[in-house]
Amino acid sequence: MFSVHQVRDKSVSKPDELLTLVATTDLIAFVNSAERSDAQILRRIDSLSLSADVKALLADLLKLGTEVGNVVLRIGRKVLDFVLSLIQQFPNLAFAVIFAAVLAALFSMVPVLGGLLSPILTPLALALGVGWGTLKEFETGDLGDRVKVFASHFASAAA
Repeated sequence: MFSVHQVRDKSVSKPDELLTLVATTDLIAFVNSAERSDAQILRRIDSLSLSADVKALLADLLKLGTEVGNVVLRIGRKVLDFVLSLIQQFPNLAFAVIFAAVLAALFSMVPVLGGLLSPILTPLALALGVGWGTLKEFETGDLGDRVKVFASHFASAAA
């Protein structure tokens, strides 16, 4: 397997190639890093009150990866880890967005009018859900600190 250390140890002849190797190494490290292990994510999935089919789909998403060159990028684990981190840091916002998405799905199921109004009501419901959730998060008083903590996970990847 191709490791991060193997990329850094390669000798390069041009400065552009060195920058590309460093950027590639940072991307690999960022995508393959996670706050939670696979077992922790699976335990969290199992604790959700969802059907067995949905849990199986989420477990399959955890295993989703793609091979780029000689490196396997665990994209599914990164997505689930990101979503779980987002829910942990901003529970009111997560609830509001999920509630708005469910309402939007219900709007679209109304015969005749659902098909006509869904393109208008879905973005409106999501915008209102995000706004309401953000307002509830703001009312807790520590939103700025939680945003800084959440954003710090991405600062090392951008640097």
